[in-house]
Order: sequence, then structure tokens, then C-alpha cells
Amino acid sequence: MPKVANPYFAAVDLGSNSFHLLIMRLQQGVLEVVDREKDMVQLALGLTPNGGLTSAAQKRALTCLKRFGERLATIPPSQIRVVGTKTLRAADKAKGFIKAAEDTLGHTIEIISGFEEARLVYKGLAHSVANDNYNRLVIDIGGGSTELIIGRDATPHIMESLNIGCVSASQLIGKEKVSKKTYQRAYLAAQAQIEQVRPTYLTAGWDIVYGTSGTMKAIAEVLADTQGNAIIYKDALLRLAQVLIEDGEIHHPKLNAAREFVLPGGIAVLHALFDELNIDKIHVADATLKEGLIYDLIGRFDNEDARPQSVERLQKQYFVDTKQANRVADCALALWRQLKTPTIPAVSRTKLLTWAALLHEVGLAISHSGHHNHGHYILQNSDLAGFGRYEQNLLAEMVRGQRKKMLSDGLDYIEPDTLAALLPLLVCLRLAVLLHRRREDLPFVPKIIQRGAQRFYLTFPAQWLKSHPLTTAGLEIEANYLASAGLYLGFK
Repeated sequence: MPKVANPYFAAVDLGSNSFHLLIMRLQQGVLEVVDREKDMVQLALGLTPNGGLTSAAQKRALTCLKRFGERLATIPPSQIRVVGTKTLRAADKAKGFIKAAEDTLGHTIEIISGFEEARLVYKGLAHSVANDNYNRLVIDIGGGSTELIIGRDATPHIMESLNIGCVSASQLIGKEKVSKKTYQRAYLAAQAQIEQVRPTYLTAGWDIVYGTSGTMKAIAEVLADTQGNAIIYKDALLRLAQVLIEDGEIHHPKLNAAREFVLPGGIAVLHALFDELNIDKIHVADATLKEGLIYDLIGRFDNEDARPQSVERLQKQYFVDTKQANRVADCALALWRQLKTPTIPAVSRTKLLTWAALLHEVGLAISHSGHHNHGHYILQNSDLAGFGRYEQNLLAEMVRGQRKKMLSDGLDYIEPDTLAALLPLLVCLRLAVLLHRRREDLPFVPKIIQRGAQRFYLTFPAQWLKSHPLTTAGLEIEANYLASAGLYLGFK
């Protein structure tokens, strides 16, 4: 465990059904929970067909985040992670809400992929149970998605995020009392999602099944009178489903009204999982995504960051020339360190530039022509462990902007201040790629000076450019590309 001045770490999970705050304290290498907060905001119920959020859902969310923000005020921002999951992934027309949420909370929100959500769920679970060398199947039924992970000890091996959860399944059932027909509608929708991954999971197999998330705990609570609340057995779940269909609703003293509304959908999803994956019992676990966030965050302080491993995996997968990638990375960083450039909120510019350089040729495995565009597609659509969606998109834009047209269309999601900070990084990457076109080491790094935000001047050793006419021609072409983006490049 790392040594830090402030012992407190925090995670905020902005889920489709509930918002969670978890604060843990690191004491002599041991983490202990000091505070928890949960609010069933039910953001997914406010998701509109065009990808927006209703004003009522936004109000519920911002009210919750104002409380969370007060509790986080004394914790260093570098020791806090805030992530959004399925609903915020789908709410691509709610940029104004995201900005308001960040302002209210006082922290940047990462929108993570379903793959990353699954990885973090497993990480949280793996730190809460003994390493028994068993193959584990971990199931997390969220509000808008369901994560399925097979792993052994601390390592996940198979991860999927299904496009259904307790809220979305309950919406299929409707607001009226549950009937056999409406329950079957939700069950079949879940079954259709599971069937897509069923062969892979059954082939891999597992020794034990764990269930995380509020849905699992709520079902276990309802069944606690008959079987305790640590294990959910299939026969008990099926009896509960039958009672639900016969009564048309579910009531329990430990369930609030919000949970009672989404629990029928959760039962239908779990019913389909039991049937499709031939499960007979599920062990209910306490730790989930928010715990995984904190362990992952602490790992970054202790050189256990998953992101470099993702970069290395892509290099191997697409046969990247790592010697050339390292040359370009070293040169780009050496150029950038000579500049004073704006920061990017919640993103390390050094890491972003390094990773972009290490992956700048990832698209060559598809074709040389337009390899920067192929690289952009690969990076934007790959499952990259450790990366938030925004950080992953910035990385993809860096790779696409390494040559030819500097800025692509459709960058409205990048704030103007962030774009201003990104441009010098792109200039350094582009110059490093150009200077290493011969795929050889350079005996020097050119001096670079920035005057204002838009003017860059390169200085080479005397007579070097005269003896390298191809590089000189390349710099002249590069100056034209930069000019089209409103930048000036001078060199001598």
C-alpha cells in the first residue's frame, strides 16, 4: 500500500438506479470503511428516447450530489474517483447535466464503458473474499446493465456487460401490477441478452458464483426469513417469482418504495440468469464497483495502474514496432517539457502524450494508408481496462491527429479549454512522428519555443536541416497543416 499524506480515499458511483458514496481510510496498510451514503436517484427512469434526461431526474441527481460534495470537501481530489455507468453512457444529449453535476459535486465525472465497469466490479469483489484459486462467476445486476465476469483470484478473464438491468427490466413490466404476461416480457428480454454470451461462459465454467449490487442484496433480504441472506437458491427465487406474479407486487418491511418498484425487473433478470447459465445458488457479496474504484485508485498511487497494461496489450495485439513507438514517445515528451501549457482536468498530459505516442502506429496492422484513422477507430472502440470513456476518446483523437488534418470534425464534446491544452500535445506528437520518419534515433532533440498559444518555433543544430532535405520538406508540409488549424510553425 502507498504512503499518502491524507489517509482518506473516496469513490462515487453514479449508477442507473442508485448513487453511491464510499469513503475508506488507509491505516497501516489496511483499508477500513468510515462512511457510506446511498440515494436511489433512479436516473434511468429519466432517460429520454433521444438520449436526454428529464428535469425531474436531473433535480434528484443534483440534490444528491450536493450532499456528496459536502462530504468530499476535505479529501484531496487526487484521492477521489467519480464514475458514471450505463445511463450516463446512454445520455449523450445530456452534456449540460454532466457539467452541472461536476460543478455541484466539485469533481470531474468519468463515464466508463461496460467492460471497465465489469473489471472494477470484479476488483471490488476480489478484495472482499479469500483467494481460493477457484474460478468465480461474478454477477452484478445494476439499474441499466448487468455485468458478468469470470475470474480467478485477483484476475478477471472474461467480462461482459449486458444491456439490461433492474430498472430497464421493470420498465418492460410497466407501472401496473405485475402479471404473468408482463413478467414474461422482462424475463425473455433478459434471456435474449444472456443467450448472446451463454456459450462462452458455459465453456469456461466456474466453481462458485457471487452476486453483487443492491438487487442481489434486496432479493436476499426478502428471502432472509426462509434461507438467511447470504445465499440465494434457485428454488427460492422461483417461488418468489411465482408469488410476485400471483400478488402482482412485492412488499417487504426492509424495502422502500423505490426499491419495490425496480425489484420485479431484478427478479426477472436473475431468474433468466439462473436458467440460462444453469446456476443453482449465488453467494451474496458486499463489495462491488465502488470498492473496486478505491482499490484501483490506490493501485495508481502504488504503480499498479491498469492503463499501461492496456496499452501494452494493444501493442502486442496489433504488432506495434515498440522501438519506434518508444523513440517517438521520448522525443514528443522532450519537446513538450520545453513548453508551458494549460492543464486538462482529471487527465495527466504526460501519460496521455506517452500513450498516444506508444500507440500512434496501432492502425498500421490494418493498412498504411490512413493508419491514423484506423488507429482512432481501434482506440475508440476497444475495451481498455483502466480508461474512462472521455480519456479514451482524447487518446483516440491524439492518434488520429498525428498526421495530415490536425483536428477532425465532431469535437464538440471537448471543452474549449481542454482543446487548447490538447493542441500543444498534438504539435509535439506530430513533430516527433515526422522527425523519426527514418525509424532511427536522433542524436539531439530540437529546441522548441512557444510564443502565445498559437506560435511554435523549432531550432535545429547548424547545417542539420540542409543535410536532411526530406525532413525539411516534411516540416514545410507540416507548417501548412498547422496553419489550417490556426497555428504557426517556424523552424531553422
